[in-house]
Amino acid sequence: MRDMIFKNLTSQDKKKRVLWASEVINEDGILTRIHKYLIYIVKEVNKEDAHRTERPEVFVVKNRNTKEKTEKFHIKMKGSVYCLAKDKCFFVSFCHTLKIDLCESPHEAHS
Repeated sequence: MRDMIFKNLTSQDKKKRVLWASEVINEDGILTRIHKYLIYIVKEVNKEDAHRTERPEVFVVKNRNTKEKTEKFHIKMKGSVYCLAKDKCFFVSFCHTLKIDLCESPHEAHS
């Protein structure tokens, strides 16, 4: 069995967008939950204010619990970039998140 949900949320002024996807897979006695988030915030700036941005930050968490028969893998990347479009300069902040959680299927755990 596989369930999927997608959302695309954009602010009225079109300066913030959140893309979200969620998927639940129940296969071979394993329940897998996958969540993806992409967040973008855009601000127009003067070209003179543009400068070199820092490298994106990456955070990774992996957890395995053999007693509870669960695994978690979470990764997040945050950063920002300057973009030129139609002779305008924009500062774009972003955050990408991926979460994968695995566990024994509830009906399998009691068999």
